[in-house]
Amino acid sequence: MQGEKSLAIDVTRLDARKHVLTKSPILSSHESGWKNLGLEYHIQPAYESPEHYSTNYVLVIRLKCQLELQRWLGECHKSENSLPGDVAVIPPYVTHRATTIEESEFIALTLDSNFVAKIAYESIDSDAVEVTPHFSKPDPLIYQITLALKKALEYNSLVSGLYADSMATVLSAHLLQHYSAPKHSLQNYRGGLPRHKLQRVTEYIIDHLAEDLLLGAMAQEVGMSRYHFARLFKQSTGLSPYQYVIHCRIERAKMLLLQNKLKISEVASIVGFADQSQFTRHFKRILGVTPKEIRKK
Repeated sequence: MQGEKSLAIDVTRLDARKHVLTKSPILSSHESGWKNLGLEYHIQPAYESPEHYSTNYVLVIRLKCQLELQRWLGECHKSENSLPGDVAVIPPYVTHRATTIEESEFIALTLDSNFVAKIAYESIDSDAVEVTPHFSKPDPLIYQITLALKKALEYNSLVSGLYADSMATVLSAHLLQHYSAPKHSLQNYRGGLPRHKLQRVTEYIIDHLAEDLLLGAMAQEVGMSRYHFARLFKQSTGLSPYQYVIHCRIERAKMLLLQNKLKISEVASIVGFADQSQFTRHFKRILGVTPKEIRKK
C-alpha cells in the first residue's frame, strides 16, 4: 500500500494541487487563516486527474449536474451521475482519481485529520471506528454547510476562525456519525474478500443501517453467491455479516445517545432495531452497559 502511495501525488500541500487540476480555484479559504477547515471552489474544464491523496479528510461537493464522471477511491471504481448536493467522502491516505469529458463545478472541503480525531476522542471511542470512503451521494447537511461557508467567504474573505471551527466541528461529528464503521474490520487481513469488494459492501451496510439488511442484498452488491460472500466476509472481518451489521448499528447508536437529543426508542429505530428491548440487549452485550447507563457517564 505504501508503494502505491509513493506513486500518487500528496495534495496536502497547496503547491502540489496544480499537478492534479487544470485551473486554480476561483475561491479559496487559504488566506483566511482557518486552521481546521479548508474550502476551494472550482470550475474545471474536462479533465483526467492523476492518482492523488491527502493526509486530511476531503469532501467533494457537486454544484452542477455531472452526467458522467469516472471516480476511483482506492481500488474501487464507480461511474457517477451526480446532482447538485451530492458528496464524495475521501478519508486520509485513500488514493483518488477522476476523469470527466465535461465541465465540472464543485467545492472541495478539507478537514484536518487531527481535529477529526480530537472530536472522535471527545465523543466516542476513537480506536473503535474510522470514516470509510464513500462515492458521491446526497447529503443535505454537508451541502448546506458548504454553501454557507462559500457565501461567507465571498462576502468576507476574513470570516472568523471561530465560525470555521464551529462548522468543522459539525462536519467532523457528522462524518463520524454517518460515514464510519468498526475500525478493526478494515485492517489488514489474509484471504477473504478482495479489498475493493470489502470496501464496497461496508459502504453499502453503513448507508442502509436503518433498513432490513439481507444477506442476499449484500452478496448481490459485490456480485457473489450468499454462501461464498458470507464465508469470505467473515475471513476478512472476523465477524459474520449479521454480527458486523449489529456492531455498526451499536456504534452509530452510541454516537446518537451521547448527543442526548433523542429518546432511546427513537435511536433504536433510527439504527434499524425492531424494538427497544432487542436494541438494549445487543447494546449491553457489545458495550457492557445499557443505553441508559451510557448517558450517565
